[in-house]
Parts: sequence; structure tokens; C-alpha cells
Amino acid sequence: MKVFAILCSLLVACQILPAAAQTGAMSRTDIADQYGPEQLRNEYRFAVSRLNTLAGKRLAYTYDFVTDTSLALAGGNAIKSQLKVSHAYDKDGRSRTVSSTSGLERIVIADPTKHAVYLVCPERKEILRLAGTALDDPAPVQAPLPHGVKADLGEKVIAGVNARGVRSEVTVPAGAQGNEKPLVHKSETWFSPDLATIVSMRMSMPEIGDFYMHVENLKFGDVPASTFALPEGYAIRDIALHE
Repeated sequence: MKVFAILCSLLVACQILPAAAQTGAMSRTDIADQYGPEQLRNEYRFAVSRLNTLAGKRLAYTYDFVTDTSLALAGGNAIKSQLKVSHAYDKDGRSRTVSSTSGLERIVIADPTKHAVYLVCPERKEILRLAGTALDDPAPVQAPLPHGVKADLGEKVIAGVNARGVRSEVTVPAGAQGNEKPLVHKSETWFSPDLATIVSMRMSMPEIGDFYMHVENLKFGDVPASTFALPEGYAIRDIALHE
């Protein structure tokens, strides 16, 4: 199960799968609370890392990150779905991420200028705030990725920006996950240094399905400060990293 858990963690980190997907079926509550303190801290760290990585480059832009999913079922059936997450960034390093799953909207605002990250929950008019030294704790040691075959795909323009691609295959040996035969996980990832993020990715995992993630509607230009303002009339509750 180790390899499967690592790959699922990658999908969670990319907001392709909610965290609850690692343990089975997701309830409405699971989806609503997928942004725990650790995930919020990761959102903040990404905002800071992006600001440092893109120093001197274009920092203000918006885009949608679209994920098309095909989950394999027994008998050759499949469940297909699409998830769109909207992103906005400004020159001061602030980020705003908006997603909606099962009718529940979640807005994450990471603000390095205030040393804080916020989770806005519209259905209950509440804002969860994580701030202070917890955001500066050393990053946890990541589990090593499984070794596999990799191929450099070179460079090309995707969504109007330069990107470099890598194709990889990881084989899960027979019996490692209770599988009778080896499982081959394939991925093709395109990363853009202009955005400091993945702009296109295809993944195929026989035990759960196929994923295609890509950037759409990329627009460079000033992003209004109001984009990162907290909504008025919402209760603000401070949370700890370990609750």
C-alpha cells in the first residue's frame, strides 16, 4: 500500500483528490473539512515559495486549474467528473484559491504580508485563521517517491507559457497492494517556471482511474486588492496547527 499512498498524497497536494479520498468514500462533511491546518500551512508555504521563486518575474495573474477524472469500476464501467479550481495571485505574494465540491465552496487566502492564511466557509459565514510561528515550522520530511523510468520531454508552450515535460512510469510489483499482477502507474507532467507550478499533467493509475489536469484561462495583469479581502460579517476563529 505504500506506493499507492504516496501517489494519492501527490494528488491531494495538487488538489486533485480531497484528503478523505485516501481512506475511502467521502461524505459531505469530509469534503467540507478537507482543508485542515496542515493543508492550510502548505497553501501558505506555496505562496511564499512562489514569491521567492518568481522574484523579478510577472507575479500577478489568474487562471483555472481543471481536473478531468475517470474512475474505473468493475465490469469496464467508469465514473467521469470534472473539478475546476480558480487561482489568483498578486505582486505582493498573496494567493486566493476557490473550489466547489458537492455544492460547498471553499476559499483559501494566503497572505504573506500579514503572515496568515485563511479558510473562508461561506455556508456557515465563518473564517478559520492560521497565523504566527506555526507557519514558520520546518517543513515535514516528505516520503521518498518510488523509483521508476523517466524521460525528458523537452520544452513546449502550454496555455501561453513555456513548460518543461517529464514522462514517468512506476511499476507496483505483484502482491504489493494485494494485486495479482504488476500495476503500472504512468504520468506526464509539464511544469512552467513562469508560474512556478504544473500547467498540465496526465496520470493513469489502474486501480483508481485516469486524471488529466491542465491550466485554462490564464491572464496576466494587476489583480485588485479586493480579491484578497476577507468578507464582512463573518466570524473569525483562530486555529492551531495541531487541533
